[in-house]
Amino acid sequence: MPQVGVRELKNRTSEIMRAVREEKAEYIITYQGKPVGLLLPLDEEDWEDYLLANHPHFAEIRERAKEAIDSGQFFTDEQLRELLSADD
Repeated sequence: MPQVGVRELKNRTSEIMRAVREEKAEYIITYQGKPVGLLLPLDEEDWEDYLLANHPHFAEIRERAKEAIDSGQFFTDEQLRELLSADD
């Protein structure tokens, strides 16, 4: 994966963005020679997945669900399968 410094990124933004968009190129962004970020292609589905995984509202829902599972209020799908198969 090629590296691009912030100054070079600033000077070549259009060219680099075109490569990301059209060629699905990926870049490591560096500052003073050290990696600080990634520039990756992103389609609409990836964007939706990112939002769902990182939005504070959904993170709170996931945390509450985990707490409910840990406290025994709900079953995981694996536990449910075990319970259902025990009835057979």
